[in-house]
Amino acid sequence: MRLLLHLRSSQLMECDQCRLRYTDVYGTHESIVEYYSRVQAHHGKLDNQEAQLAAIARAQADAIDLLCGVRRQGRILEVGCSRGHLLEILEERGWESCGVDLSAASAQEARARVSGPIHQGIVELLPLPTDHFDVVAMFDVLAHLPQPRGTLDAMATALKPGGLLVLSTVNESWPLVPVFQALFKTLPGRTKDLRDEMYEGQHYCYFGEKTVGRLLEEVGLQLLEVQPLQPLSARFFAHQYSWRRRLALHAMARADQILGSSRKMLVLARKPVP
Repeated sequence: MRLLLHLRSSQLMECDQCRLRYTDVYGTHESIVEYYSRVQAHHGKLDNQEAQLAAIARAQADAIDLLCGVRRQGRILEVGCSRGHLLEILEERGWESCGVDLSAASAQEARARVSGPIHQGIVELLPLPTDHFDVVAMFDVLAHLPQPRGTLDAMATALKPGGLLVLSTVNESWPLVPVFQALFKTLPGRTKDLRDEMYEGQHYCYFGEKTVGRLLEEVGLQLLEVQPLQPLSARFFAHQYSWRRRLALHAMARADQILGSSRKMLVLARKPVP
């Protein structure tokens, strides 16, 4: 392993063999459950909670429709369902929903919002049915997992043969990553806001297209497609940032338009049919 970057309270490392990037301070299941029991998704970032959460959920539902095809029936599992806004929209679109979240408070709110079952706890430890779901969705969760392979293995088991996995996560193979990492090393004080934007404190692992494809293959899934996805910060949170941070986000978004890339990626995989 080698050191890539000094972060706020950890170091960004890279595995010499698989090229996966990760922090040297890694959360346990217990510490992550405790954190998300105190802090809900997008804590402190939303000034109009319901409207913005609903807008995020609609964008995620549209992404599922785009990748999986518009459909009006089928079973879908969302891992990291938070307060149930996405599942609510999916039920309106005809899906039979099921959700999982670490936070007891979020799970309770989700149960009041949707008709499908909501489980509170760690996916690997839940009695989810085998070969059951047509689609499993996981948005902005992968980087927060202490054992991403174990979580994805459980999701793969829950998928039907031929079923689809849709996930979004940080894209560490973004073409501008080396440029920004060089800036962070050269001008650490002046680029700390942007560094924090790219490497948040609750992220533990950073996948690129090749490393996420390798992980999916290890749990028996076939990578079908990777698409650039505009980060939520640029779409929903930027107006609350300092002018320097907004300017940096605008520059990054402009560069993405030119390069056809993004710091976030939307991933589609399939469970093979025997």
